[in-house]
Amino acid sequence: MFRMNAIIDEGANMKDQLKQVSDRITFASMNYRIWRIYTEPNDRAKYLEVLRKYNSFFFTCIPAHFSATIITLYSLYETRHDSISLSRLVQVTRDDKLRRELQPILDEANNIWRKKITILRNEVYAHLSEIDFKAKFSQAEVSPNDIECLIGLSKQLANKLSYASDRSTFAFNLDPATDTRNLLDTLLRNGSR
Repeated sequence: MFRMNAIIDEGANMKDQLKQVSDRITFASMNYRIWRIYTEPNDRAKYLEVLRKYNSFFFTCIPAHFSATIITLYSLYETRHDSISLSRLVQVTRDDKLRRELQPILDEANNIWRKKITILRNEVYAHLSEIDFKAKFSQAEVSPNDIECLIGLSKQLANKLSYASDRSTFAFNLDPATDTRNLLDTLLRNGSR
């Protein structure tokens, strides 16, 4: 009976941890989408008048969404033993076949995380030091495609772990793009009055 309770508790704990991870993935994805609308060349050109009119708001908002994306993506692959991360969840899964299936996905994600996200999180956002921000961004060489790829890989890992745990997956269907564009369109219309 004790062993069965341990298995049930372990499964419940895995599901709870996967839910926390999926919430972080959603948070990173939503912040990324908003940041991308503000910075993607076609959207930026369309809304430049609004961005200029509300300059202090967007001057604060744009880097806030980007840093929230970077810090959250960092947490998804944190290597500390007491962290809930995709890296740790893959390591502790008891299913050897699943672990082997997930390892190439995790390796690809870790490649982006280690070479790009970690530099920005550790050397730009998490610690106050005398640094050349442009040099650190150049060193990280992170692109919007890298961020999108890492978010996509994170969704894959979370869903494969979740499906193996209890045959469920996360929808990851919250997208602030429509609301963000509606807000910007409203500001654009109201600004021309």
